[in-house]
Amino acid sequence: MIWSVHPSFAARDTPVHKDLIVAIFVPTTGEGKMPGRVGTGYPVTEDLILTSRHVIEPENRDRQKPIRVRWFHDKPADGKPPEWTPLDDHRNGDILVWIGKGDLDAALLRCRRPEYLHKFPVKLPTERKPRDGERWQSAGFARANRRGDVREPGQFGGTLREMAEGASFFEVVEDVQPIAEEQWQGVSGMPVFAGSELLGVVKCVPPNYDHKKLEAVPVWRLFQDEGFKKALGIDEQRERLERARRLLRQPLERSDAATSDFAAELGLPSGDIPQCREQVVERLLVDKLSPERMFDLALSVRDKRRGKKDWVGAHVAQELVLAILPAIHDAAVVSNVRRDKSDSAICPLLLPTKLRTLAEIIMAAADRRAASLRPPKSRQADPEGVASLPEPPESGRDPDGKQFSRDWRTHLLETFDTDPDRFENTFKNYLKERFIPGHLRSPGAGVSEQELLDTIAAQLRLEAEASEGGLTYYYIAAMPDNAEARQKKETVLAQLKRAFPHIAFLRLAGTDPLNVEWERYSKLRDLLYQDPEVDQ
Repeated sequence: MIWSVHPSFAARDTPVHKDLIVAIFVPTTGEGKMPGRVGTGYPVTEDLILTSRHVIEPENRDRQKPIRVRWFHDKPADGKPPEWTPLDDHRNGDILVWIGKGDLDAALLRCRRPEYLHKFPVKLPTERKPRDGERWQSAGFARANRRGDVREPGQFGGTLREMAEGASFFEVVEDVQPIAEEQWQGVSGMPVFAGSELLGVVKCVPPNYDHKKLEAVPVWRLFQDEGFKKALGIDEQRERLERARRLLRQPLERSDAATSDFAAELGLPSGDIPQCREQVVERLLVDKLSPERMFDLALSVRDKRRGKKDWVGAHVAQELVLAILPAIHDAAVVSNVRRDKSDSAICPLLLPTKLRTLAEIIMAAADRRAASLRPPKSRQADPEGVASLPEPPESGRDPDGKQFSRDWRTHLLETFDTDPDRFENTFKNYLKERFIPGHLRSPGAGVSEQELLDTIAAQLRLEAEASEGGLTYYYIAAMPDNAEARQKKETVLAQLKRAFPHIAFLRLAGTDPLNVEWERYSKLRDLLYQDPEVDQ
């Protein structure tokens, strides 16, 4: 996964990773063995590539054939060169996520990165204007860099020119330009980096300058487009970060000692505790820490507090991490989940992970709350969220405060797996026991079955739509590979979704190998595990 934050919050020293440059081929009608247009793109989120509009929407576009992309620097597990991947946009309308209008010659294309390239972090573009004379660099698939039948990414760089406030583009000057204008073909969509900041997208080579200049669409103008910001989840990200500030302050206010420990780990002064607390909060949210660094930081503070028998301070370290992780999770992923989690037409909702722990982090981000995980029994567990239904039998209690009389988890899983026709009623029976007090469920209560179900749906809506700390309950369904069996189970889930639209029925569909995700979150499991011989 990618840990993305808005550019105004991102660390300035994040390097440019030219390994992430991607070639784009768009089929066109016309003569030739394989007519089409070649362009360049660059990922700005986990699954969105920024490129030029005219690259993916030429006038003679052949819509019977899919757009294809090639991650040139990918290293597939089979050792073979990276292949062209079809995106099948003529069958999947989600491929073209956003297309600029008018003079905004830019577009967002949905395509997840290959596994090998996940090692290179991605950050969102920068919302600032280019400065006259500053250096720029990039890589793109210009025709000039064709080697035999392979078009390799060429390396480019030079100086930027300032732009007028009302201009639709800015100019970049190339130090070593191709020998002919047509040799530039293929660089449309190429990112323009100044240092580590993505400032623009190349759109064309202007005439009359001996092909030494390029024109680029400025990113700061893209940020003025509501559709672009929505696609990247920018406004939602800002709201999540502001809410995270409030969530982070609360535990720090309970432990000055833990606050001082975090300040020491981050190299901050700790003399004035209130000021120190604010500095810790800002540093944790502003610095684009890797997951490993964040977990190491929290583990260090926890262990220091444990060593002093300060159990409150030790717990603060855990709370901070559970508040930060949802706030900095990939903005586009969170925006999609937040939009779709209550949509009855989307069932099951796919999450890009194989881990229940990360499912809770994503759902918490969509709810704009801190993650809340059940205590794991061991360091090898995959801790799941408190909103994950049904609860394990030892933690599940009905509204009367009594422990559930049977293991609903095992019962529901077995029913869903072996008899999906019965699952709908079984799940409703579970919800009644989970959300309705026993005296209202009794035969003599005079409450109809439909009244009980309507009451459950109302309660779920109230909790999900709470203005502060909304909570969306969710059910993670394991779906079979067999198409017929999967369709049958999806139909049952869709029926339940219509009855309870504020339950998110999820399917974990991560593309990362399990061992990669498992290792990535190993230290989080260490942080969450409560050792009975150490903790009280």
